[in-house]
Amino acid sequence: MKWISLTEDIRQADRYMTSELKVPGILLMEAAASKVADRLKQVCTKEDDILFLCGSGGNGGDGFACARMMKSAGYQVRVFFAGEKDRMSDDARTNYEMLAGYQISVLTMSQASVFNHLASESEWVVDALFGTGLDREIYGMNAQIITSVNELHSKGIFKVLSIDIPSGINGDTGKVMGCAIEADETVSFCRFKPGLLLYPGKDHAGHIQIKDIGIPQSIPPLAKSRHFMLEKEDVAWLLPPRHSRSHKGLYGHLLVAAGSTNMSGAAIMACESAYRVGTGLIEALLPESIREVMQIKLPEAIVCPYSDRDFPALSFLPFVLGKSSAVLIGPGLGQELHAFTLMKHLLEHARLDMPVVLDADALNILAKDEQVRDLVRKRGDCTVLTPHLGEASRLLSTSIQDIMSDPIHAAKELSRIYGCIAVLKDAMTLVSSPDGRIFYNSTGNNGMSTAGSGDVLAGMIGGLVAQGMHPFEAACCGVYLHGAAGDLAKDEKGAYAMTARDIISHIQIEKLCGQL
Repeated sequence: MKWISLTEDIRQADRYMTSELKVPGILLMEAAASKVADRLKQVCTKEDDILFLCGSGGNGGDGFACARMMKSAGYQVRVFFAGEKDRMSDDARTNYEMLAGYQISVLTMSQASVFNHLASESEWVVDALFGTGLDREIYGMNAQIITSVNELHSKGIFKVLSIDIPSGINGDTGKVMGCAIEADETVSFCRFKPGLLLYPGKDHAGHIQIKDIGIPQSIPPLAKSRHFMLEKEDVAWLLPPRHSRSHKGLYGHLLVAAGSTNMSGAAIMACESAYRVGTGLIEALLPESIREVMQIKLPEAIVCPYSDRDFPALSFLPFVLGKSSAVLIGPGLGQELHAFTLMKHLLEHARLDMPVVLDADALNILAKDEQVRDLVRKRGDCTVLTPHLGEASRLLSTSIQDIMSDPIHAAKELSRIYGCIAVLKDAMTLVSSPDGRIFYNSTGNNGMSTAGSGDVLAGMIGGLVAQGMHPFEAACCGVYLHGAAGDLAKDEKGAYAMTARDIISHIQIEKLCGQL
């Protein structure tokens, strides 16, 4: 498991090190600089010109210290100081003043007219302008410098390595603060910050390495973190076990309320995906009009048909729910009157401790119907919502752009407002719990932006909760496995050609968890 910390937690960790553990800040700066120097020595030759672009704060101090180390090791180094001397931190000033003794050339903002020439003669630019503490839009000369770096970089003149985070990226949201460095590599310290994982920050960071600089993971500011990523070993440990002597009844009974006359595929893919994660038995509650296609395409599913033209009183639902261990509602369900009625009946008759996954049209119904919202809120974290950005905007009554600019806040709001587990689907999918936990997914690719991909994920999460997994853990593992299956599909088919059914065919749990 990889832990992720907000920028304020990292600042508190730095203060804790200096105030409680009595570690001088300049030693932490020296440790950070040495890690960057180690990486530069791997990618640079001693014939390369390395230009350090440094600001006034701690990030600039890391750059000054690293420039000194590289010079001592025999590399060709120059420094452009794009800050103000009277705003330097003490540790940054100490490292700045050491440069003269090492005969390192330092140019300042007053010589900005030659910056493009300096950069054009370099093989590497080290970005140490702004760190994770940036909380304002970049403007003026700093914006011009960042724009120049990006323009020259785009022409392949040099490569860029950012220290801690690309300058101009918000450390907590990944948002571009006016403009931001586009790096090939980022060497960051202690832990991942959200801004390195969330878009567009992730695109700006390039290849990311997290380096230990001697800050114990157990100190209070870091130990309190509730943000994390899973690795395949964690997923393997969390998944429900398989027994040597077993039968289908041990692995859950999922009721899937899905499909409509022109949307049979969504129901089929959701049911098949649930089977692929190990569910023992799946019962498809769907319109009579698509019963035959389900029985042909997925004969393993039990079909419980109803008439969507002459909708019955649904008196059979309590019996069907009584046999089930979890319910999935929504893929291809439609938003006709019968869909509203069916969803309400299911939520009213399902036990409050029975896991329910709401996807697709169920989310649209939830956004429209106050009675449905009340039923969902009563269920607490037994319910999992799986919205994409458009569905999330309707559930939160806000714009897609607002959600994209701060997806962590949006995910937390979904959990707070509806009292449930929220899976906010995006390039970096987040899973939020009402108790404050946030999971960041590390798998998946843009080939998964294809019709039916969401139905596959919903089926996988439904299948995992049906087997007894806690809804939050099932959502996290489902998202991880869904992305990992998509990565295998991309390797075989390519991003352009892959379909949702290719994802399904690659749901091979042992392989995805590294057990083969």
